[in-house]
Amino acid sequence: MKNKITDLHLLFRNKEVLIGFYFLFFILGLSSNAHYYFYDEYRVFEITILLIFGLWAIYSQQLIFHKIEGLFFIFIAVGSLFWNNALFTVTDLLLTYLLYKSFYLLNYNALIAKVIVLSSLLLFLMLPVGLWDYINSGTYIANWYPLSWNIRVYNSYFLILSIFAVWFYSTTTKYKNIYLLFSFLAFFAVLLDGGRSVTLAYTLFIAIIAIFNSRIRLALVLTYAASWLAYIVTTYMANINTASLHIIRDTRQDRYQLWINAFQCWSQDPLLGCGFYQLGQYQHIAAHPHNLFIQVLTETGIIGFGFLAYIIFKIASNISWSLKQNYFVIAALLAISGDMSLSGVHIYPITQIALLWLFVFLLKNPEFTHAHHFNQKSAVVSRFQKLLPIIIYCLIAGWFIYIITQALNSSEGTPMTPPRFWLYGYLLY
Repeated sequence: MKNKITDLHLLFRNKEVLIGFYFLFFILGLSSNAHYYFYDEYRVFEITILLIFGLWAIYSQQLIFHKIEGLFFIFIAVGSLFWNNALFTVTDLLLTYLLYKSFYLLNYNALIAKVIVLSSLLLFLMLPVGLWDYINSGTYIANWYPLSWNIRVYNSYFLILSIFAVWFYSTTTKYKNIYLLFSFLAFFAVLLDGGRSVTLAYTLFIAIIAIFNSRIRLALVLTYAASWLAYIVTTYMANINTASLHIIRDTRQDRYQLWINAFQCWSQDPLLGCGFYQLGQYQHIAAHPHNLFIQVLTETGIIGFGFLAYIIFKIASNISWSLKQNYFVIAALLAISGDMSLSGVHIYPITQIALLWLFVFLLKNPEFTHAHHFNQKSAVVSRFQKLLPIIIYCLIAGWFIYIITQALNSSEGTPMTPPRFWLYGYLLY
């Protein structure tokens, strides 16, 4: 019995390993079903991991409830009376809450982060086949990825993992060039996919790092340039017999129209927002405005956006904004913010977990001076403050178990819509 308790304690103590396993499933393209059902599977895995983190917090008596969280739940209760498709919005907000709480429960583990980066090289095993088809056919199809996620998911994943790779290249001594290899392949893949938002974000990140770190400047710039050169040469070879050479996709007005639609919806109820603004009226376009900040504002109003602003303020006020001293964290935060402002991939489960792990790294890594603030434990609280979050956690767990159970009733004949929480878009019961 004692050994079982010890094993349980050891498992909870190394809870961050679950993050590594989640990424490994993604890297290997593991799925129990064919076609697109993997999207729902990875959502279920995400929720399960987050709930396990909550169990760990209860076990270790670290599940603390703060006043701002009480205001958040009051906001959800009131908003649910006015939002369109309130069930969807409430579920999305509860998932966001679990991600928020998990940040405070996780500790940064450099070994797990390195394993994730190095394992991600496996994503490129089939890249040569994709390049060969591209050169011979003149048409690039990103079918070399393990699973048929939206390619923007892989692009943003590469951006996040490249931030880790650059950090490890600058701080390790053995086998460091393998991290440069990952950065080269990752950015090369982004260019092939035409990932404009990630290209801009990654370029900004590399520029800041190169300016403030002269020791690795040349290597980073050459690697960045090598990705561009490989992309141009490959594209030229693929289009050598065509009338024209297209290096970058033409920018379209779709994103601008999404933003306009979002603001039109927000104007209906500026204070609380309009809930899931795409439901019913815009069923055949993207189910999100491709901008995290606009999405939060339009769907949850000024009040909901206020909670996001509070989190941003807490981060901004507790890190150093001296580029000379804290250039790496600032560069990473600016790059991620840029990607969030032009992309909608934060709705996908894999990118949500990747962002969670990135923020744990940027804000709780002992290598950074601000880590002591984000790693500090909460003060002693009353019995009520310990009991209340347990009750809330059980209610949230019950809600997600209900949602997951109902999702099993989804049939293959359900009309395909842009994915949000489940594969079939806004299909929540």
